[in-house]
Amino acid sequence: MQPPGEASASSPTVPTPARHLAGRAAETAVLDAFLERAATTGDALVVTGDPGIGKSALLELAAERAVLRGSLVRRVSGAEFEADLSYAGLHQLLMSDATDLSSLTAPHRTALETALGLGTGSPPERLLLTSATLALLQQVSVRAPVLLVLDDIHWMDRATAGVLSLVARRLQGTRIGMLLAQRAGEESFFDRSTVAELSVAPLDDDAAVHLLRAAHPALHPAVQHRIVSEAGGNPLAILELQRGITDEQQSGADALPTTLPLTARLRRLFAERVSALPAPTRRLLLLVALDQGAGAALMRVVAASDADLEPAESGGLVSVDRRAQRVVFSHPLVRAVVVDLASANDRRASHRRLADLAEDADVRTLHRAEAALAPDEVVATHLEDLATRTLDRGDGVRAAALLLRAAELSPDASRRARRLAQAAFVGAHVTGTLKGAAALLARARAEDPDATQTLQVAVAAASHLLNNDGDIDTAHGLLTGALRQASATDLADGDARTVEDAMVTLMIVCSFGGRAQLWTAFDELQTRFGAVLSPPARIAATTFADPVRSTPEELAELDRLVDALDQLDTSDATATLGDAASPMHVAELGQARWYVGQVPRAPLERLAAAGRVGDTVALSAQALVMLAVDDFFRGAWDDAAVRADEAVRLCEEHDYALLLWGARLPGLLLAAARGDTAHLETAHLRMRQWALPRNALAVRTFTAYVDGLSALSRARYREAFDAYCSISPPGTFPPHGQVTAWMVMDLVEAAVRCGEQRAARAHVAAAAEAGIPALSRRSEFVWRGASVLAAGDREYPDLYEALLDDPTSAQWPFDLGRLELAYGERLRRDRAMRRARPLLESARRRFTALEAAPWTARADAMLGATGPTRRVGVERATELTAQELQIARLAASGLSNREIGLQLMLSPRTVGAHLYRVFPKLGITSRAALRDALTARGH
Repeated sequence: MQPPGEASASSPTVPTPARHLAGRAAETAVLDAFLERAATTGDALVVTGDPGIGKSALLELAAERAVLRGSLVRRVSGAEFEADLSYAGLHQLLMSDATDLSSLTAPHRTALETALGLGTGSPPERLLLTSATLALLQQVSVRAPVLLVLDDIHWMDRATAGVLSLVARRLQGTRIGMLLAQRAGEESFFDRSTVAELSVAPLDDDAAVHLLRAAHPALHPAVQHRIVSEAGGNPLAILELQRGITDEQQSGADALPTTLPLTARLRRLFAERVSALPAPTRRLLLLVALDQGAGAALMRVVAASDADLEPAESGGLVSVDRRAQRVVFSHPLVRAVVVDLASANDRRASHRRLADLAEDADVRTLHRAEAALAPDEVVATHLEDLATRTLDRGDGVRAAALLLRAAELSPDASRRARRLAQAAFVGAHVTGTLKGAAALLARARAEDPDATQTLQVAVAAASHLLNNDGDIDTAHGLLTGALRQASATDLADGDARTVEDAMVTLMIVCSFGGRAQLWTAFDELQTRFGAVLSPPARIAATTFADPVRSTPEELAELDRLVDALDQLDTSDATATLGDAASPMHVAELGQARWYVGQVPRAPLERLAAAGRVGDTVALSAQALVMLAVDDFFRGAWDDAAVRADEAVRLCEEHDYALLLWGARLPGLLLAAARGDTAHLETAHLRMRQWALPRNALAVRTFTAYVDGLSALSRARYREAFDAYCSISPPGTFPPHGQVTAWMVMDLVEAAVRCGEQRAARAHVAAAAEAGIPALSRRSEFVWRGASVLAAGDREYPDLYEALLDDPTSAQWPFDLGRLELAYGERLRRDRAMRRARPLLESARRRFTALEAAPWTARADAMLGATGPTRRVGVERATELTAQELQIARLAASGLSNREIGLQLMLSPRTVGAHLYRVFPKLGITSRAALRDALTARGH
């Protein structure tokens, strides 16, 4: 983003600090304008630039100016060696204000206490923690504006970055500012896509010389020129390069080295300065550099070793932040060099000491893992447990890393292979690292050739095949073979989770495969393992796999689970949900609701947001697809298009080929309803070319479903009826016909409009007998819509009126508009023109709002046909009536008399009679001349 403009002339005058930064007048003006906005209406700004360019100095200057304005300043710096410790940054930022959380709501208080280590409990969900953090900051800002200063966000831990990313989006209307610094070219977990950017450029030569002279006024001009020349405008290099120059060189009495490569020279200078420290000082700095959360215990060690720290402080390598109770390195390179210069034995010894100091069990595990010299199954087991909990908190990338370290520490080859396979599954199924997953699988097989037959490897391999190559039959065979070898009565906790992963993956394989024989094996294995599955996975085995056969008990339990999950933002639901609040279980719960209707929107939206910061890319793509289709049904078509595009982009960027064509479904539905046949043809071709050779035959079902809607939109009712019948013949709901619950009204409308009244009524009756109205509120509405479409002449008015008067029907404006159109058409056919027009006008408004052009055109045409009859004088004897014009246009589009009659509720003979009068009025003798004649008249 572009940097914000400078402060206006009308901005209030504030005291200006005496200190200034050489060559940074423009950047300082931008910061002043930002501080004004932050203190009044809230704002965020990220400062970017190369290492050593002066980002931290600008942040410090802004903090000083904010204090002069009366703001409260809170600081946190990302640390490379804390990046793997969840909420380390949040802990630094909030601890001074979190001593008393009693004024916060219970959910907010619990979330903060858990994240900051002040209490125990289930890991807080990100959005809840975000709102809790914002509530605490707003509470603090009552006293004075608050400025959050976040340095080195590229090293900030993922969990903190995710929360603060969301906080940054919610600052409007507060008195809270967020000022961040990030290295140019470095990736971070902080999503700054909506944050204004101030890019810091290198200093020009004049400013560089000014800076160097201010710091070292006695330098010889030749030395100044050389340093300025080789520093390239980098303030850190300008200030640091001179430290390696001898007194003779500084004065010009001795020659400078031939070359001073900037990056290499800076590293060597840091190394020289660190190496010159006494051994006790280096050991103390190594503890600080490697710390992952020892906290107060480490600071007690530092305080007791004040004499050892003094050489590093006096040498400008570190400083002590007394308020935050932490040692701060002057530059990240200092920290890196401290670690790099230490021997492996010294690093391991430091990790052992940090493990002894740590009070948190997870921190101890991390340090013991780094200290381990040989395989250690105890530590490996603890790491695996930590990986599971980390994944449940939504940090798939960190979970995979922990599993890899656990594999390295596993003394047994089979366990090593199992943990590598688990990491591969997380990569393929959660984080979107398919190429890495393939490599991990290869390593697992190399570690233990027999691992190919294990359930863990089968799950990982199948997930990789499914998401990448799309090899349906191979993935199905791997999973069913491994599951049949497993015992449902002798499963450890980890094995039970793997069985669930296998069953969920198998369900997806069968869904994309679209063949009855694939589902037969799934049903058999579901009978065997259903008891060990979590409630969402167990319920989805029916509501997703075979939704029409969902039982009332399953639907009731599903409702309870969704209701509990939806309350995560307003209650301490995580305390009772446990694993059901994890990203994978949210996805499973969404799948369980996918076909029966009404997906859990709030949890899926949180899952989609997690993918935007890289936590759960694959699951986020699935969530986006579910939300987009639900948006289509709800009439939020613009939102559906945005989410569909995002899902497609994620799949394309991360090579999720199979999921990609599923991600195209919302866009196809929009194109079908809006009459974009060119888009449909192109997308259909791509999908079929990819899916059919891989036996992903569900593509036929989905394209037929879309084709049916497209034909309905174009009034090609026989085509629509045939498309829907290819999925489910009227009056039947085949096992595992997943979309059949969606298309009850669609099939009935196509049947009625092409004269298949008996088929339409049979399907309505079969749907009622199958219990479709009980699946969800939407399913009930769809069934009622089908019922009124198929109703006889005597009862249809009362049925239509009852459905249209029901306020819940407005939840689905596209379908409601179709019903209003159909009702208006029947009333027009029965000569009830006055009653028909309000319905047709309402339908037109709905279709226009949705930009459903073909449906709008039909409503317009029907309104024209219901207009008052005009008497035609001799001079206007060649003018077409509204109905004649409508029929002429339809005939010109290529429709037959029968097709026109079906659309307008007229007999083919009546249509022919109208055309008989139209031809002489237009001066033509054949249908082929209709288009040109109408165009010539401006029609």
